[in-house]
Amino acid sequence: MTDPDEMAAWADEPAFLLEEGIAYVKGWARAQHAASALVSALEAIGHPDVLPYLRADVNVTGAGFVDLGRVTPETAALLAEALCALARSAGQQEKGHAA
Repeated sequence: MTDPDEMAAWADEPAFLLEEGIAYVKGWARAQHAASALVSALEAIGHPDVLPYLRADVNVTGAGFVDLGRVTPETAALLAEALCALARSAGQQEKGHAA
């Protein structure tokens, strides 16, 4: 059995160190909202499970990011198709406003 004093000292140390003054939670929350919006959009087009490794995270500077994880070629093609459709739609709207 280990010494109780050693156990107490070990328990007081954080599992990882955070730097004071960095808004880790704010960065992660922004990433989580973006990841949730992506899941909602994929659900809306009938593809709710194409990003099984999707997760929100934060880096050491507090900047949130969304990790899409590994995707199948079909998922990559689906995302590319959706982005191209969005670009076409935006282009058509711009042409409509110019007229």
